[in-house]
Amino acid sequence: MTLSKGRNRIKLAAAVLLLLASTATVALAGEAGGGKTAVHGYVELSYINDQGLGWTGSETTFRPRAKVELTHALYDDVTLQLSGEWVAQVHQFSRAYGSLYRREGNPEDCLIHFRRFSGLPFDVRVGIVKVPYGFFNTMAADDRNRPITLAVSREWDMGVRLDVPLSFMDFSLAIINGDGRQGTDANSSKSVALRAAFPAAGGDLYPETEEVTSYPNPRTANPTGDFRWQVAASGYVGDRYTTPIKQKYSHYGAEAQAAYSAFAFKMQYTFFEGGFTDGTMNNLTAAEWQQVLTTYQYSSSVGGDLHTYPRGQSFWGELSYGVTERGTAALMAEMYDPDMQSDATVFQQTKHRYVIGYRHEYRKGLTASIFYTVNNNPAFGAPSADITQSDSWKGDEVLMVGVAAQF
Repeated sequence: MTLSKGRNRIKLAAAVLLLLASTATVALAGEAGGGKTAVHGYVELSYINDQGLGWTGSETTFRPRAKVELTHALYDDVTLQLSGEWVAQVHQFSRAYGSLYRREGNPEDCLIHFRRFSGLPFDVRVGIVKVPYGFFNTMAADDRNRPITLAVSREWDMGVRLDVPLSFMDFSLAIINGDGRQGTDANSSKSVALRAAFPAAGGDLYPETEEVTSYPNPRTANPTGDFRWQVAASGYVGDRYTTPIKQKYSHYGAEAQAAYSAFAFKMQYTFFEGGFTDGTMNNLTAAEWQQVLTTYQYSSSVGGDLHTYPRGQSFWGELSYGVTERGTAALMAEMYDPDMQSDATVFQQTKHRYVIGYRHEYRKGLTASIFYTVNNNPAFGAPSADITQSDSWKGDEVLMVGVAAQF
């Protein structure tokens, strides 16, 4: 009964936000203005030497990536936005094909943005939106050199997002499918994400994807060297069909960032909880449960409550330094424990990631960067490990060099 009421509240909230967006469309239908179109592009070429891939134990490859963003002002405060990226498909015989596979074309922000419509102090986005959870921008250029936490919480999804920038704090709420941007979901329950930050940062709360060329240099972003800070709390609650089985998919976090002189620091703690919630799984035997839970990195508790789902945690921090007005260096460290309750399998044991990177801007929008990543992943190379699972943290060491340009 409680779960049913909760879902009804989510549906009601989603209907209210959709009604607000529809009302804004009607109210603005006769207003003048708009008509301005802007096109932006991003091209990146990377050389990757990954010591954890390939049948021989390493893999080197050149990888191109391109992104195009189109914005069109329908009215003074209504913008249509289309953004997508292209990344070369992973070869079918790559050892990590299963875990690295991605479509050649991916939609990112495809939405209608109602900006402070009708004079009200909030924005509404409808379409494929960024989920308001935690940080989005690090200096990393690839999943190999950014926190693994972001692969779980940093995502786009289909739905509605409300942003409220107040004078003293920023607040965001999203009601979304819960299955990411790959497609619509197969269940009627929606996911809810929210984030509150203090003090207010001002401006767009979630600007477009922070590519490596546009990551702010702390020296130029804070030219006076003043001490600046912000703390925030985030939450995400929902169910998800990441496997053929319905799962609880929730995480909660706290963040802090500070800047002083030519330094900038950010850190994020996330508490994860998730597992099987489908009652039909009760028909599995203890041995079958052990196999399923081991495969999907869930809790190995099979002798007691079969509804037990794992609780994990992660903590990561990144320190960046403006070496010069054109050069930025960064250090990132992360601890990721997928299951706080058990270390029965290598997949449940704590993993660590360390990254050092440097980016140099030759001219505005034209940069070169280098990243070196070291992973401590007990699952990698384990005799019993599945190929894609053992490569889920991309091996032990990764060197990545790239050039990027944007306009």
